[in-house]
Amino acid sequence: MLDISQAANLLTSMGVSNALATRAAERTAQNHSGADPLTFLKELRATLEELSKETPATTAGTAASTASSAKTAYTSTTDLYTKNTAASNATSATAPAEKAVATVPFKNLEEFKRWEKGLGDTFAADYEPPDYVRLHAMMLSGGDDTVVGRYMFFKNHPEFAADYASIRKGNLSQFPTDGSTLVKSDLSKMSEETAAYYRKNPNALLAAEGFNMDPTLAKMRMSGDINPPTGTDASEWLMSSKWTKDGIVAQNNRVAYANADYIGLDGKGAGTYKLSRLDTATGNIINYDGRVYDPLTGEVKA
Repeated sequence: MLDISQAANLLTSMGVSNALATRAAERTAQNHSGADPLTFLKELRATLEELSKETPATTAGTAASTASSAKTAYTSTTDLYTKNTAASNATSATAPAEKAVATVPFKNLEEFKRWEKGLGDTFAADYEPPDYVRLHAMMLSGGDDTVVGRYMFFKNHPEFAADYASIRKGNLSQFPTDGSTLVKSDLSKMSEETAAYYRKNPNALLAAEGFNMDPTLAKMRMSGDINPPTGTDASEWLMSSKWTKDGIVAQNNRVAYANADYIGLDGKGAGTYKLSRLDTATGNIINYDGRVYDPLTGEVKA
């Protein structure tokens, strides 16, 4: 069953503002509450485009990247990331005076709060949120309740911290903005036709993943090439089945996606994002390197 919060969260992760995402999700749910998941996605996109036209450009700001995603050409998942990271490292190695660009501009949580508070609030007219912002859209727009998460993310990614500070001053991001680094599905395990379709439509792939659907089955269902078994709920079937070259097999896609890395459209992006996770048993934050951090102070625990 698709709900408003799930749809809104999906749009937010794709660069849509919280307000616009919620309005689109609510209107779609009201008008198409009984729709199957793929029809819901179609109507959600149409509703988003309709609302985007109603929203003045001055207030829409960063919210329209999904509606305009069709014009965004695919760029390699890792090439741009690698190029900018290498350039940043080279700069810091050859010019000590500019080393701060490639290193974290804070040493602890309190310094991070001051750094974050001092960020500008000017965005370029043609600004598109980089993938790392889309990944943490809700957290980056949060308050004190998510500050440690923001601190940990930028602590792990000094290159993103420098880029984020730059775009808050009106500059464009130097990292991918097309969603290509946020893909978890391995396109090499899809049919050539399906893989080609998703390379041209990365947001369609992200939408399928966002609703825990198998991308191949979602596309086949959308085109009418396949139907779920008789008596089976279409949503549940798409979320609990996986297409393989040897046939359809059972898989809990929610769990599979939760445990999968962001490998990108080209399949070479594993490790691009060094993420931390919350240990629900202790409440501590476990960093990507296994170190344990206090969830309130951001300090390493002994």
